[in-house]
Amino acid sequence: MSQLIRLIVGNGLLAIAYFIAGLFTLTLSLLPSGATPLWAPAGIALAAVLVWGYRLLPGVFLGACLIVTNLIDPINSVASGLCLLIGFQALFHAWFGRWLLVHFKIWPSTLVFDESIIKFLLIGGVVSSFFPALLTIAVELQVGILTAETWLEPLIVWWVGGTLGVVIFSPIVLILFATPRSVWRSRLLTVATPMLLLFFVLVTALYWGKNNDNNEIALNFDVNAKLAHSIIENELEVHKLLVQSMTAYFQNSEQVTEQEFSAYLADLSDHQSEVFAAVWIEKISDADRTIYEQKNGYAITQLDEDGQGFIPAEQRSEYYVVKFSQTHKNHISFTSDNDDFMGFDICSVEQRQWFCQQLNEIDKPVVLDTIMTILYPERHKRFMYVSPVKGAGQEVIGIVAHALDYDVFGKSLLHSNAMPWVDFTISDLSKQQVIYATLSDKLLAEKLEKSLLGFQKVVTIGHRQWQFDYYPTQKFINTYSTWSFYWIITGAFFVLSLLCAFLLSTTGRVQQVRQEVANKTSEIQQNSKLLAKSEEKYRRLIENIKDAYLIYSHDRDGVFNYISPSVEHILGYSQDEFLKHYTTYMPDTETNRRVEAFTEQTLEGKSTQFYEVEILNKQGELHILEVASNPAYDDNGKIVGVEGVARDITESKETRNELEKLSLALKHSPNAVVIADRNGVIEYVNPKFTDITGYRIDEAVGKWPEILSSGNTSREIYQDLWDTVLSGHEWRGELQNYKKNGDLYWAQELIAPILDENGNVTHIVATQEDITEAKRLNEQTSYQASHDRLTGLINRQEFDLRLDRIISSAKHDMTEHALCFMDLDQFKIVNDTCGHIAGDELLRQIGSLMQNNIRQRDTLARLGGDEFGLLMEHCGVEQAFETCQKLITILEDFRFHWDDHIFTLGISIGLAIIDQHISDGSEVLHNADGACYEAKNAGRNRVHVHTEDDERLQKRMGEIQWRSVINDALKQDRFLLYVQPITPLTNINSSVSYEVLLRLEMPDGRIVPPGAFLPAAERYNLATRIDRWVIEHTLHWISRHAKKLRHINTISINLSGQSMGDEAMLGFIIKQFEQGDVPAEKIKFEITETAAVTNLRDATVFIKTLRDYGCRFALDDFGSGLSSFAYLKNLKVDSLKIDGMFVRDMLIDPLDLEMVKSINEIGHVMGLETIAEFAENDEILEKLQEIGVDHAQGFTLGEPVPIESLLAVKEEVNKLKIIKN
Repeated sequence: MSQLIRLIVGNGLLAIAYFIAGLFTLTLSLLPSGATPLWAPAGIALAAVLVWGYRLLPGVFLGACLIVTNLIDPINSVASGLCLLIGFQALFHAWFGRWLLVHFKIWPSTLVFDESIIKFLLIGGVVSSFFPALLTIAVELQVGILTAETWLEPLIVWWVGGTLGVVIFSPIVLILFATPRSVWRSRLLTVATPMLLLFFVLVTALYWGKNNDNNEIALNFDVNAKLAHSIIENELEVHKLLVQSMTAYFQNSEQVTEQEFSAYLADLSDHQSEVFAAVWIEKISDADRTIYEQKNGYAITQLDEDGQGFIPAEQRSEYYVVKFSQTHKNHISFTSDNDDFMGFDICSVEQRQWFCQQLNEIDKPVVLDTIMTILYPERHKRFMYVSPVKGAGQEVIGIVAHALDYDVFGKSLLHSNAMPWVDFTISDLSKQQVIYATLSDKLLAEKLEKSLLGFQKVVTIGHRQWQFDYYPTQKFINTYSTWSFYWIITGAFFVLSLLCAFLLSTTGRVQQVRQEVANKTSEIQQNSKLLAKSEEKYRRLIENIKDAYLIYSHDRDGVFNYISPSVEHILGYSQDEFLKHYTTYMPDTETNRRVEAFTEQTLEGKSTQFYEVEILNKQGELHILEVASNPAYDDNGKIVGVEGVARDITESKETRNELEKLSLALKHSPNAVVIADRNGVIEYVNPKFTDITGYRIDEAVGKWPEILSSGNTSREIYQDLWDTVLSGHEWRGELQNYKKNGDLYWAQELIAPILDENGNVTHIVATQEDITEAKRLNEQTSYQASHDRLTGLINRQEFDLRLDRIISSAKHDMTEHALCFMDLDQFKIVNDTCGHIAGDELLRQIGSLMQNNIRQRDTLARLGGDEFGLLMEHCGVEQAFETCQKLITILEDFRFHWDDHIFTLGISIGLAIIDQHISDGSEVLHNADGACYEAKNAGRNRVHVHTEDDERLQKRMGEIQWRSVINDALKQDRFLLYVQPITPLTNINSSVSYEVLLRLEMPDGRIVPPGAFLPAAERYNLATRIDRWVIEHTLHWISRHAKKLRHINTISINLSGQSMGDEAMLGFIIKQFEQGDVPAEKIKFEITETAAVTNLRDATVFIKTLRDYGCRFALDDFGSGLSSFAYLKNLKVDSLKIDGMFVRDMLIDPLDLEMVKSINEIGHVMGLETIAEFAENDEILEKLQEIGVDHAQGFTLGEPVPIESLLAVKEEVNKLKIIKN
């Protein structure tokens, strides 16, 4: 299996390398064959097959196929065939190259001898590359990519490209991967690096040569294309002049006769045979129709509905009738039905009507399609040059026309110098279609796909535009190609081949010398081994203990005279180095100061116990040696020194210290630790175990862990625990255990085995963490995450999860469920009257009341604010409707008491069914939400059931869709700021003010006014987010252009009612003023009087706070509510904007006029400025000035424009369009 995996991986890596190298070198390929002068994959593939054998040939095949599929899109049968052919060619190249090298005994080899190097390059490069190149060219000839005239150059390029790939990349790959690696890797810098550098030089040169060819070809093509276009333009001009001459010929004739028409035709010389037909079209009025038809013997006609025959023309005020038509003699055989068009009204054809309607304005020839071209565009490729003929009074008396074949353009180039080099197409830009081409559709498509050259010109003829596109012919490409590219690759072939051979030969000689040196060295070493055998026997004892022991001796004065060779292994010093400088290696430590006493005892002949010595190794690290010493005697038995053995105990001492630390860590661990034998008998417990369980150490040791078992854990879990641990793996999990006093606790367990050197389990270690409190907190957190903190009901997140589960159940089990969307009526009254605390208490009581009156299996959730959701599982619509009616009745009887207030409430419920047709939770929530909306519109305190044919609900779906549109616009910054001027009436010398208006740009570029999306924004609580966007962008824009806005009095920004009660919005506005550079006195906020009265307390605080910063306020749409005057004195505003519904009709409705006067007078009495909206004409402006209104706003004074337009307004007073008395 492992060999198969290695084979697959090897082939995959080779395929990837082949693919990447191929893509890189294909950038040098030449059309049309796709041949490249440097094919790197050939060298990579050959080297890979040489190193790893034929088993990598599938990777070569796959890499070649990947290149073909990358170049050809889409993948079809042709692409599959090419993939097989090119893949086989690559596979054949690699196989054939290795076969040749093995057959001629060139491989395996290290290529160190000149003969083998030259043979490798000639046979592996030149010979092995020729036959695959020949195979490729034969295939391309067969499929039509190449022709008998174009095959030779691609063959040479393929051959040289494959050879260069082998010459450059095969040695590089062999150096990286071939064996013996010591030989090949030594050539990395001397061979591989220079070859790679020269490869990049060659690529640069090839790119230069290719670009040079392309530039020269482009220059020659440009000259020929311009020549061709000038010939075609000249041909068009000639025929234009012919038509103009025909127009002049008949201009002074009151009525063109057959003799005059024949005389004109006689003037056309034979060399104008390109004119298919000349036509005289006479203008006939409807009054003269009968006379004309009787006189000429044929009726005035038009085409029937099918366009297959002629019928009498419908009555029109005038007709343009074909009276004379003569086809040139060269085209007579094609026009046997020419006489059928006599009497034909050319303006009866729909495509001609624009021309006939503009005849009086046309003063030069224009181009039209012939009737046959309009009817049969596939068979007739002609057009007409037409021009109106005007009489002495400049009235149109008729039309002259020349019909021409589109072939006229090709014939005009036939005898020119440009014809062999240029193909071209003509496209009608008005129709977006090709009307003429010198190539067939198939050849044209291939030309457009392959051509890198092109020349384009657009010619305007009358009311039409023709686009001329020119492309090079194959003869042009073959003729104008230069040879610089081929000289480069030819030179590169010889240079790189010689260089590769030279580098391999040079490094080969070095390798030969190294091999000889190695042989001599091996011989010397063999002799040395024989000499050392006798010494080896003597030193074997000491050398065998070098890993941990030192043997030493010193005289009575402490001078060392011997140290065993193991000193170098243990401490890093040589024997001589240690004997000369040992005193410097022994630091002055407490341990070493005790050594002298032990040495004295030894010199006295007394036995000593083991003692320790501290000594530094060569790296400065401290080693601890355990020493056993004995006295050394001379031949007379006299003690002359000390002999001893020292053992390095550094690691063992560190291990002992670590064990002591580990023991201390276990003792003071915050978790309980238990060690048991493999049978589970407890051998050790730490103090924390006692703290958690209450069992003392002596009560636990020798017992089984069952003393902790609570009986609540299944036998299967314990079985899995023991199976896991005894198999040598860790087990993790949670267990509920008993304490000694009987209390239950939860423990997080980690149980791991201890293995001996053979991998057998000897003991078991368990760590136990008391997670009882953490688990309790987790359960508490989980409850809080899924429940509403105010009411204790399920929250929106948990409700959505249950809803998704029920929808899945409905789809799977084909069951039916119900969803209710409930909105409290009059909740806002309680909130505004008694405050948020009362509102919260009301929500708690309502939630509890409804929870106690639904089925236990149903889900009641607070979705937000005063909205609730009820999910009734396995409940039909009738049963759900009864439950909703029951809830309405219960709430009707409910009374909410707070302080001295008593409130009654109602509830609007939208009911939607959940069945297998519901796609997701969003859909059913939309259905229920829309039904609730309908319940409110129908009078509140009722149930509305969603049905698919509910037209009113469908109307509300638009608002639901606007919600996502608004959210996307806020995220993508697609809102636009517009402004409309507010112009002074009574003091025209004062500055103009502006109101900021909002527009929304849709993804398709449409600009949407606010009336389309603001109702949805108000309903779905998006108004505050929109207000934030407007305020932030407006103030930022003013800050950037403050110096250019000095001539403006104020800039007004509208605020919604939702923003009034949003403390965060107030803080946001203040922050914008504090952080920005905006003069607050220039900002005026507009709030509707309805929003202000509804949120009177919040509006008062809002206005007072921002007025302290210098901002001004205006009451918008004043007069639309019923209680405006009563509340006006409580709102510290600066201006009143009179509602436009009064201003618009004040001239025709006396009541509206009195309302405007009253609001204006009240405003002035209170010291407020007045502004009239919807001032749409000069009469209204005059009346407003008469009444004394201070400012006006409306389309007659200025339409809304983008805010950037303010930068172009000069600092002068706008003049008013007021009609004075």
